[in-house]
Amino acid sequence: MAFKNGKKSMHLDSLSAGKAFIREVARTGQTIGTVHTLGALHLGHAELIRRAAIENDVAIVTVYPNKSQFEPGVSYDFNLDDDIRLALRAGATAVLSSNDAEMFPAGYRTLISQDDYHLRLDGPQEHLKEAVTGAIRWICFARPTRSYFGLKDIGQALLVKRAVADLLLDCEIRFVPTVRYRNGVPISSRLRRFSRSELDELSCLFTALDHSRKDIAQGASSVKDLVASATSKIAFRQFKLDFFRIVGADSFEDLEQVKLPFIIVGAAMAHGLRIFDSIYVPDQDTLLNGPQDVWIDLPEQS
Repeated sequence: MAFKNGKKSMHLDSLSAGKAFIREVARTGQTIGTVHTLGALHLGHAELIRRAAIENDVAIVTVYPNKSQFEPGVSYDFNLDDDIRLALRAGATAVLSSNDAEMFPAGYRTLISQDDYHLRLDGPQEHLKEAVTGAIRWICFARPTRSYFGLKDIGQALLVKRAVADLLLDCEIRFVPTVRYRNGVPISSRLRRFSRSELDELSCLFTALDHSRKDIAQGASSVKDLVASATSKIAFRQFKLDFFRIVGADSFEDLEQVKLPFIIVGAAMAHGLRIFDSIYVPDQDTLLNGPQDVWIDLPEQS
């Protein structure tokens, strides 16, 4: 079967259906690109899917709101039909969905351990260990040639890449630049119900992050001074600044003096939600020129 030559895209609604499909793709020797999501797909996901479709013969999108990433009793708001439509429009060959009974049968007990790295970047409330475990489980199941992770979720992206290397999994982890509105705000499912005025206000967080990058490019290195300078430019009214940090990209530990590679990361609070933004600086070129983000128009004013 040659899916790039007109074969109809499909929805696979169980692990057994997904396994049969993946086995057939493997039998034909085609490359697989995967994008693993919780649902509530948006244009950031679409960019991941688009790249997976371009760079592979088959692009598989998984949709499952991983219950281990949420507090007990919390339900994740998504519409599977809408997600399938967006994924297929973006170039997916197949969308694979699952449910709690399949993903967490009685007796499930395995989590990926990476020491305390999952606590260092955003804190225990973000369930980073569970997010990494979920991604690794999907990679083991789908056996992709390449799997795609957005730099918006930089902690997950880096820890998944580390886990794949440590576990000797035969999969290339591909990082995809953050998709941002033209005011700098990164696309996120957490922002679905935020107003245009709130998005405009939130844009000063990215301005502060990029201000730090530019100061570092000009030779500044004291993290204490850099954070003070950057946060002075954040003027929130409806939001509250939760934190602003510069951490090592290899350790997620706070730095005193900046050195490559590093992450500038901040979070704001509103409506009971933490909204994250970050700039990943792995090399001198990114430091001098900024990350290769993808920019899109803001949604229409409601």
